[in-house]
Amino acid sequence: MHRRTSLMLGMTLVILLGIRIPLSAAPLPQTDDNTFVVWGPSGLELDSYITATFQARHPELEIIITDQGWDEALRQNLQNAILMGRPPDVVIGENYFRAFAAQGDLIPLDDIIAPYVDDLIPATYAGAIYADHVYAIPMFTGVFAFERNCSVVEAAGLNCDEPPQYWDELLTETEAITAAGVGDYFGYTLQGPGGTAVGAAFRIAVYQAQLDALPCVDDACTIPIFNDPDVIPVYEMLRELAAYTPPGLIDNTNEGQVYEALFRGVSGYQIAGSWHVGWATTAGCTTCRYSSIPMPRDGHAANMLVGNVLYGAPSAGRHPELAKEWLELLISREAQERVFPLLGRLPVRRSILTRLEATVDPATATFIDQLLTADLAILPQWESDPRETWAIYNELLSGVLKSDRPIPELMQEAQAQLELLRDG
Repeated sequence: MHRRTSLMLGMTLVILLGIRIPLSAAPLPQTDDNTFVVWGPSGLELDSYITATFQARHPELEIIITDQGWDEALRQNLQNAILMGRPPDVVIGENYFRAFAAQGDLIPLDDIIAPYVDDLIPATYAGAIYADHVYAIPMFTGVFAFERNCSVVEAAGLNCDEPPQYWDELLTETEAITAAGVGDYFGYTLQGPGGTAVGAAFRIAVYQAQLDALPCVDDACTIPIFNDPDVIPVYEMLRELAAYTPPGLIDNTNEGQVYEALFRGVSGYQIAGSWHVGWATTAGCTTCRYSSIPMPRDGHAANMLVGNVLYGAPSAGRHPELAKEWLELLISREAQERVFPLLGRLPVRRSILTRLEATVDPATATFIDQLLTADLAILPQWESDPRETWAIYNELLSGVLKSDRPIPELMQEAQAQLELLRDG
């Protein structure tokens, strides 16, 4: 029987750089009984291995891997496909699986994940648990660390071998770097909010987690709260950092341009995802170094998963058993050992991470250590009206970073909008 494999590359940069794309995506493929449809892709080289392995097991299948967007675009496209009765067999994602599981639109995968659960980083699939069942399988992940350009830090007369460990030290040093730069370079890259679920909110969430003040009522982070007084110190610190950020960056929603400022010597410090190591090298930053994220003196060390890519299987897909077989392949030893060499991302299994840590450069080892040892939080997944909720939250963050209005007043306004949304 004729076989064809279609691989599309648009999502590679989306995942590596956190770039959002518009709602337009590839047309939904027409499917026959022998067509196996995967919404991705995750990366050409690894997709090629998985596809070839699966094709060898099932030569009768026509495997199609197609790009249907990311973040809100992907969520909406999946919702539309389900309503049309044409969902894929397997779908990529990050922080929307609980909502689809609650609607009964995903297959539970407890039997697939059970043999691997003791070796998986729990946070990598925590966001896919609903009603005590797992609805998505992690493929690769990332975590944050503190990134510094030593050329900038040392030009300001600071010791790059001793990065700031606490918020007050961070504020002191970013002020000093900004003053020394006299408009040529600044202390800190602070991304502002924009769109629905961008990197600004996730990096801010690291600081919130250090004070156990994430904007959520529940541990699963599905029910928002925007007027928790415990978060006020975070917002106050961020407002100070905003004064030491290069002009224009807070308003720039292009994450590539925002974080490359540090690589170009325009900024001294920033929170970086684990893919920044390769990105900095490509950008020519030979003095970029990494350490743990500064924390409040009355808080604790914490971190957050980012770029944590999972795959689920829609319950109305044409080939549920084949879908489960595909998903199990993603966490197999053979696939996981290829994640870092082929994609530069981090695998989700402890045993493979531990072996990898002993072989990689010190920068990558810093991120692996964080993934293995840190108190890891997960991305919010708002249970109701996610797009509208993110809009309210982003408006709150904009007020914190770009105005001098009292922070408690901004928080109360956001909470009032949230409650009005719930009541409506």
